[in-house]
Amino acid sequence: MKNSLAKADLHLHSKASNKPGGWFTQLIGCPESFVKPKEIYYRLKKRDMTYITITDHNTIEGVLEIAHFPEVFISAEYTVFFPEEEASAHVLVYGIDENIHQDLIKLRENIYEFTTYLKEKDIPHSLAHPLYSVQGSQITVSLVEKFVLLFDNWEIINGTRGERLKTLEEKLARTYDGWDKIYKLEEKYGLKSLRSRPNIGFTAGTDDHGGLDVGKTWTEALAESKEDFLKAIKEGRTSVSTQAIGYERLLNTVGIIGYHFFSTKEKFPSNTKSPFDFVFKQSKGFLRELCVKNLLRVNGNGKHVLKEALNKFPTLSLRKLIRDFSPPDLGNTILSLFLHSLPLILLSIQRRDEVQAERTVKSLGIEVEKPLRLAYITDTYFEINGVARSTQTVKKLAEDYNLPLDVITVGEGKEKGNLKLLKPMVELSTPFYTEFKLRIPSLIELTDLLKDYTKVHVATPGSLGILSFLVAKALNIPVSTAFHTDIAVYAFNYTKSLEIRELLYQSLVVFHNLSEKVFVPSKTYKKLLIEKGVKAEKIRIFKRGVNTEFFNPAKREEDYFKKHFNIPVKGKVILYVGRVSKEKNLDTFLYCAKIFPEETFIIVGDGPYRKELEKKKTENVYTLGYLTGEELAKAYASSDIFLFPSETETYGFVILEAMASGLPVIVSSKGASSEHVQKEINGFIASTKEEFAESLSKLLIFEELRKAVARQALEYARSLDLKKSYLDYLNALLEFSDTTPSFSPLPFENSLLFTLLTGAKA
Repeated sequence: MKNSLAKADLHLHSKASNKPGGWFTQLIGCPESFVKPKEIYYRLKKRDMTYITITDHNTIEGVLEIAHFPEVFISAEYTVFFPEEEASAHVLVYGIDENIHQDLIKLRENIYEFTTYLKEKDIPHSLAHPLYSVQGSQITVSLVEKFVLLFDNWEIINGTRGERLKTLEEKLARTYDGWDKIYKLEEKYGLKSLRSRPNIGFTAGTDDHGGLDVGKTWTEALAESKEDFLKAIKEGRTSVSTQAIGYERLLNTVGIIGYHFFSTKEKFPSNTKSPFDFVFKQSKGFLRELCVKNLLRVNGNGKHVLKEALNKFPTLSLRKLIRDFSPPDLGNTILSLFLHSLPLILLSIQRRDEVQAERTVKSLGIEVEKPLRLAYITDTYFEINGVARSTQTVKKLAEDYNLPLDVITVGEGKEKGNLKLLKPMVELSTPFYTEFKLRIPSLIELTDLLKDYTKVHVATPGSLGILSFLVAKALNIPVSTAFHTDIAVYAFNYTKSLEIRELLYQSLVVFHNLSEKVFVPSKTYKKLLIEKGVKAEKIRIFKRGVNTEFFNPAKREEDYFKKHFNIPVKGKVILYVGRVSKEKNLDTFLYCAKIFPEETFIIVGDGPYRKELEKKKTENVYTLGYLTGEELAKAYASSDIFLFPSETETYGFVILEAMASGLPVIVSSKGASSEHVQKEINGFIASTKEEFAESLSKLLIFEELRKAVARQALEYARSLDLKKSYLDYLNALLEFSDTTPSFSPLPFENSLLFTLLTGAKA
């Protein structure tokens, strides 16, 4: 008779694994599992497992409760020790009886005697999770190579470990295929190999402790009986398979163990027990389940109900707290926020194991590759500001050149191309900047999104930026940051508090020093950050160009402001473009308008200072609000002079747009705006409102001077190629994981980016 394909979950636990498994569970006295063996049996049957076993820690009490079923074979997971060093391993042993179990318990202190016994008795067994540290053991090269000498079978899919461990463990095992390599290891360590065959076989199991995911990872073999299946394990004739694995399995296990523990201790808050009864399928009664399901808005038949519920809890708790504040509701909100962070904590633990495994594999000379993918994080994308425009340019170039980069922001709407949108969990107005919303996404959804990226760049230190930074750090993803906005000075301008300003600077210093690299747009702010405490070797200057095809003198339109905005233009048009706020020093703009009443002063932009400005302005000052696209380009080109008094610019993108439109510019000596200007060649630099007025006077009186400065401004803007400058920036982002202490921007043609784009050898 031809054998059929049989399946078994070869690693799972029941309530017989009744000892604490870690320092925290030891502290509170929580066992590793509460699941009844019969419950496991029926779930495995429902999930089409052909044969059934339970592998409790150093005991067979659980599996003995179901040993009378014909499909069951007795197994256990043993913690065994290396006598010559402080190291231990978990060994899964299958198809045993009570006498063999007693012998194995006595032999656990010496892994060599333990494994020799298994070989002599011809007992099938497998090394559990080879690259996972057991009881704090260091996974060293020597330990791995001793595993190679001892074990014919390795468990390479473990349902509670990270997805990447399978690839690493399989690659590691295959590296040591062949008797010649085994003989070399015998000679190296002076140990006799206990291997029966030259190639390592593979097994798989869920390592489930909670009962929810049993049977979702399994080992397969052609077999007509339990004996055939166990023989297939011994001879390495098995294959492995699994449903999708991830931190959700570990979350389910931790969740249900905690649920049972606190239920037995009667520590559960009464108003949160019902939702957890439903999540862990312990609720009784259709109506109660339906109500909770609708309240949480989760899919009761889904695979990740607990994760869905934890994702909803903070929003529900906050709403209730705001509606009817009480100490218990405050406690529930704090608890819900902690539980909401649990997926990140568990994924961080898994990622730590993966990173350690990668180091071990690399130290053995085995190449480990990951597809490069950068997450470009921004809190502002749809708004009208320089950072948003810069990010839009990054997105377009990444799409045009098929770069491994996604732009991630928070907002409503549909994702398009390489733009990824997270929905806000909480949305608040920003103090002093009401048009910009503080949008806080779900930490769980952000974690799920970022976990697959190899690099993260935080362009803005807002709510999304800070959360992304924390997630990246927790998941050991290299992260770089950018300094676009002098938030500390903004805060000082509104609050006049030196303490707040310095606190924000100190926070930014910590933030940037914890990143791999810090990208700043100007020498001025590089110097400032170094003075504040950011490490100089981390800082890179990136200069951005301007789209000189879009912002162009050719777009000048006669009587533009009269035709489109009904402004009775007289004299020259002096333009300001930017946010209408205190930190932009617009009182200087108004001062100049008062000095030159025969000229027309136009403000393009909006912000919290607009109402006050409207009250202060003279009759020759006009405010247009925000303009975008062709309207903005024509407004620039149809003006005569650009007056920009802001003292807090980190780059001054609007200055380049004005220059590209053929305007001479007058800028402040404070901030980075002046870095674009050669005094009285392509613009003017002023320190006081009187100097602004004096510079403006020269441009108004001397027409030839104004035209000459405008020509030089245009030439300067055209020298900063938009595409070239941004591609150099993206090249630096994609390569930011280097550890070179000093930075010299690579020419585009010699860069990794060039290789990615062309396939050519850099």
